[in-house]
Amino acid sequence: MPLTQSARDSRRWWADLIAVWRDTRQIVLTAQIAAIYAAILIPFKAGIPIVPGFVELRPANAIPIVASLLFGPAAAWGAGIGNVIGDCFGTLGPASFFGLLGNFIFGYLPYVLWGHMGWFSSGEAPLHKSWHQMIEYGVVCVIASAACAGVIAWGVEWLGLLPFVILAPAIFFNNVVMSLFLGPPLLGFLYPRVQRWQLRYEDIRESGACHVDAPRLPASYEGMGSEGTIDDQSSHAIVDCHGLSFQYASGSTPVLRNVSFALAPGELVILLGRSGSGKSTICYACNGLIPRMVPGTFSGRLRVGKQNILDEPVWKQAGRVGLVFQDFDTQLVATTVGGELLHPLEYRDPPLSSDEVRRRVVHALSQIGLADCVHRDPMSMSGGQRQRLVIASVLVQEPALLVLDEPGSDLDPAGRAQLREVLRILQKEGITVLMTEHDDGYLAQADRVLVLDEGEIVWEGKPEALLRDPQLMRDCGLRPLALTECFEEWGVQPLPISVEEAWIQAEALNLRLSPPEAAHHDTFRLENTPVREPKMGLPLIQVEGVSFQYDEHSVLDDVSFSIQSGDFLALLGQNGSGKSTLARLLNGLLTPTHGTIVVDGMDTRTTSMNELAKRVGLVFQNPDHQIFADTVWEEVAFSAKNMGCSKDEIADRVQESLAAVGLPFEGSRDLDPFSLRKGERQRIAVASVLATRPAV
Repeated sequence: MPLTQSARDSRRWWADLIAVWRDTRQIVLTAQIAAIYAAILIPFKAGIPIVPGFVELRPANAIPIVASLLFGPAAAWGAGIGNVIGDCFGTLGPASFFGLLGNFIFGYLPYVLWGHMGWFSSGEAPLHKSWHQMIEYGVVCVIASAACAGVIAWGVEWLGLLPFVILAPAIFFNNVVMSLFLGPPLLGFLYPRVQRWQLRYEDIRESGACHVDAPRLPASYEGMGSEGTIDDQSSHAIVDCHGLSFQYASGSTPVLRNVSFALAPGELVILLGRSGSGKSTICYACNGLIPRMVPGTFSGRLRVGKQNILDEPVWKQAGRVGLVFQDFDTQLVATTVGGELLHPLEYRDPPLSSDEVRRRVVHALSQIGLADCVHRDPMSMSGGQRQRLVIASVLVQEPALLVLDEPGSDLDPAGRAQLREVLRILQKEGITVLMTEHDDGYLAQADRVLVLDEGEIVWEGKPEALLRDPQLMRDCGLRPLALTECFEEWGVQPLPISVEEAWIQAEALNLRLSPPEAAHHDTFRLENTPVREPKMGLPLIQVEGVSFQYDEHSVLDDVSFSIQSGDFLALLGQNGSGKSTLARLLNGLLTPTHGTIVVDGMDTRTTSMNELAKRVGLVFQNPDHQIFADTVWEEVAFSAKNMGCSKDEIADRVQESLAAVGLPFEGSRDLDPFSLRKGERQRIAVASVLATRPAV
């Protein structure tokens, strides 16, 4: 007998509730909703009671409605669990079960009802842009509030604790009032952002369906031999990619177009290409993050070992494919360095012995130069140290394939040399490495280079051949070696790619550098050298005896120096030497443990951060820790607005700052900064600081 529509709907709703616990993204959403709901509920346990011991004035009760309209079933679980967590701080008891059930319904009914109420349904998104949407929202609030109140009040009466007629109206009143007054502005703020990042339940569900139905090659094509289009070595390759294409759901054109390549065991291959060419997209596809976690249109085949990336969830592939993001901070989860490395080993199946776990942790930390930092908090470490920590957390799993997206971006010279040595050891151990990088040192070490341009592989070969062809590098949007370009002007062949080769070429061809005219003068005689006049007056920044430590770890010790207005200084030092800490001390984000810092006559210990920010502009190492606004214009204008500038002055500063960093002013009011590449986001962060016109 065929199912009725209502039966099909009930099955779908039940399936949606169960599906939450099969999707990592929805589990995370559930946990976040529960945490936020509980965090706002708890303070009001000792606040304004409506029915003492049972119902309090709860502004948090707007959250289940809003979360339900955004995240669907995840909101139901989050609201129920969050209410129980809140009860643990004052009212936990038998009635908490009915509180869980009532809040579960409160967080689920809005999702079920929206768009399914006949005339009351607006047929539009859950916003308040029309009277029909407002009516639908009001009806949803009333029905969901009544259902929640009825379930809780019935359960409490059944337990013999309080009559239904007293408790139900109190809960209903609180839910309706908070949902109607606080829900609309909260929904108006969140919905555009959630929609932009495709985190609505509909987006997550559709992207999951897209992953399952992603096009594949016919079974007869699997394992194609010498007559196929894939190289013969692909049958033995650790990575076999054929015809890979991908277009982000938010994009208008494919970012990858029919990409094919194979990686052999123990091979080190570097992906090169201009920004936006698709390098990071290939990296994220290697362990299934694309397309499983990132919605879009995916086609082609990508196998790691003998496993198609579409056949397993990401967590199962994580032990086989180690991935280090360009934004490595997003991968840190633990509060200690040792805990960070233990985390991926705790979920191994079959589990590892304690001796094996200890061996792997010690070995990985030694490999990457962090053996003495086991008990350090990662957030107290420098950016370069945190990047090395993330690399160690991947190496500890001993993956067959290591994928590194710009691994040297935050490493000092010593750290980069150490990473090159680690890569050399991994190659000897037969571990395949795929990385995106521009450092010449890594290029010289690579077995092969793949050059991407506009989503296609336009060149493949030995790095030496690429480096000796500066015109090809320029055509692909890459920067040739300065040394090679110098000899290119002389028409020398083959072009040198090292100082040693250049010296040999110059000697063989009797080439000599012609110093500029100024070099013939005795510029080292004091009377011929312009000497800068010493500046008079008080220094702009005075640092005296400054020390600073994170917990028990000392970072700065008795540092003293002064900076005059107009000086140009560079802070140099290894990762973890205290450069970023000192920068944060100068603008008041941190306060010295000992010593004093005076900026423009103001002691940073007693001056507000707002005042210091007007004088000392700080650009973070990671621009994503600084950017927060919806548009580029709002981001750059924010500081000027806070300074009380007029509208015309704000517009002038925004235009001036964007021009200074080479970004267009036109279109900045509608451009989402997080839709831009990292280099462009870094320039936006600089522009937002320049808009304050700081002295430092």
